[in-house]
Amino acid sequence: MRKLWVKAWMTLDGVFDADTMDHWWPPADEAAVDYARRIEYIAEEYSKGDVYLLGRSTYEMLWPGWSTQTDTLGSILNRMKKYVVSTTLETAPWKESTIIRENVVEEITKLKQQPGKDMIIDGSATLVQSLMGTDLIDEYRFLVVSYIMGRGRRFFPDGTPPTKLRLVSSKMVSGGTLALIYQPDKK
Repeated sequence: MRKLWVKAWMTLDGVFDADTMDHWWPPADEAAVDYARRIEYIAEEYSKGDVYLLGRSTYEMLWPGWSTQTDTLGSILNRMKKYVVSTTLETAPWKESTIIRENVVEEITKLKQQPGKDMIIDGSATLVQSLMGTDLIDEYRFLVVSYIMGRGRRFFPDGTPPTKLRLVSSKMVSGGTLALIYQPDKK
């Protein structure tokens, strides 16, 4: 069975929303060498997948820009099969996109059982929260920027069910950005 993992950029205090990103992303003082390392790391991670799973808001934010990119990251994302979970989206124009409108857990379970590379959920906190407790998520891969936003939407808001995670990897990606990989502790 293929692996399903969540990837999200966030601040040190867990803020990930697009409304505050202009304050903390990309890091304002990022050196060219750090930018190159960050892109290399992201490309390595995305290359491990062939399914890109998104909630509607994240899909609508990403597809207009990424669908036209031909650089390293763009070409990786454009070759993936994309599934957008939404009850309101009418069309999904990004190449290789399918809308999952109902039976989300069943549909994602079917996708996990198919042969292939990893499945990646990018951002999409509402989708992630709806899948917590289903045993579908194998890993959480967070890229944590060394910035405290102090306000904004947090990836795990108040009311998120308590979930014990186990740190399996940590790596400094670029000037102050940490890549942290957690797995649910199923003990």
